Amino acid sequence: MAVTLVLTGPLSVTSTVGATPVAESQSVSVTENVDVWERSPLTLRTTSEGPTTIVAPRTFINVESAATGDLPLNKRTLTVHERNESINMSFEPRIGAGTRALAGDEAQLLAVKLDEAPTTEGANTSDISGSLGDIFANNSNLTSAELLDDADSVGAISDEGELNASYTPESGGVYAFVLVTVDSGEEGLSVSDGNVSVNGKVTVVGVEQALVQDNASTVKPTQNPVNPGDNVTLDVATEMADENVTHAVMLVRQGELQRQSSTVTVSGKLNESFSQDQITVENSFDSVSGVATVGDNTGIAGLNLSENQSIPAIGVQGIFGTVVSEAEADADGDVIHASATVVSADSDGNVTVQTLDSWPNGAYQYVHVAVGTESGTVNSDTGTVALSPGGGPDNGGGPPDNAGGPNNTAEDDEDEAE
Repeated sequence: MAVTLVLTGPLSVTSTVGATPVAESQSVSVTENVDVWERSPLTLRTTSEGPTTIVAPRTFINVESAATGDLPLNKRTLTVHERNESINMSFEPRIGAGTRALAGDEAQLLAVKLDEAPTTEGANTSDISGSLGDIFANNSNLTSAELLDDADSVGAISDEGELNASYTPESGGVYAFVLVTVDSGEEGLSVSDGNVSVNGKVTVVGVEQALVQDNASTVKPTQNPVNPGDNVTLDVATEMADENVTHAVMLVRQGELQRQSSTVTVSGKLNESFSQDQITVENSFDSVSGVATVGDNTGIAGLNLSENQSIPAIGVQGIFGTVVSEAEADADGDVIHASATVVSADSDGNVTVQTLDSWPNGAYQYVHVAVGTESGTVNSDTGTVALSPGGGPDNGGGPPDNAGGPNNTAEDDEDEAE
């Protein structure tokens, strides 16, 4: 079911239909022993909030060939989680994805840390670092893999079609979670030396992803409030030393994102010839009013932010990518007021984000994510700055010569379904 890549962002599947306990018409085979339920991207969600959060637009999916109508993706709060803190997850019935038929099935949760974050480049390659098939065939670029089962309180799915689980990451990075039911064979999944094996037959019934930080960065505006049109300069301190760092900062008017929505429509047949041309995205807003300042190194947690974001902003990286790819100074109509700066520089210093004269007064949320170029260490922080006339000295609103690099002087959609 190729549409799985659209629904998840993190995981993609392009294969032919195979038999599963869920329903033959709603499943695909990614390996000889692994099937995927096409509704699996809707059922498993993280429930714990981390230190850095963004409230995202409502996102819906409409698969025309399956006559699904608009199904909510159930990802309103985007969170950067904390290492050594539990990430709680809930598997349960959602609109368009009833799970009570799975009651009593034995379940396992596969947690994998990925060397790269999901990309959105190309319909048949949009994944975390390979497809689900690659993960189970051990062809993915995994840093680690762990399996949670009965010993970790991940057992049978309840009579209500529900299951709760938690995972504690030991380091920052991008994680994927894959919930499977064991259909045949006593063992199901097993992990040895980071390699995933399947003994018998399993079906993927839930998928989710999470961005985890190693430590918090400390970010303070050097001037607050500031005039509309002036630069917002943030004094950034990370827990990284002696390492080049990619800093990504987004500034967005508070309250605007949650008032918007995106609908992904998938047309045509879903088979091995599925292409990007079959995916269209309709946003409730016309454009992004802002400025994107992007240096030579545009990667943040493995995501190349210079690429056009062809799917909605369904993750922290996706929100950044949407602003980077769509920000324009002369935007009009129904707009989101947001700017972003992505720059590679020292670990500590100043990062500057531009505003526009046309931006309305009020509170703006800034989100900072820093990733160590060599270590992959992730730091993040968030806060607010006010735009107000007379808020600060007018510096012309233009970027400094070095594009603002440090030390360079420059879920409320989770309704149940039967």
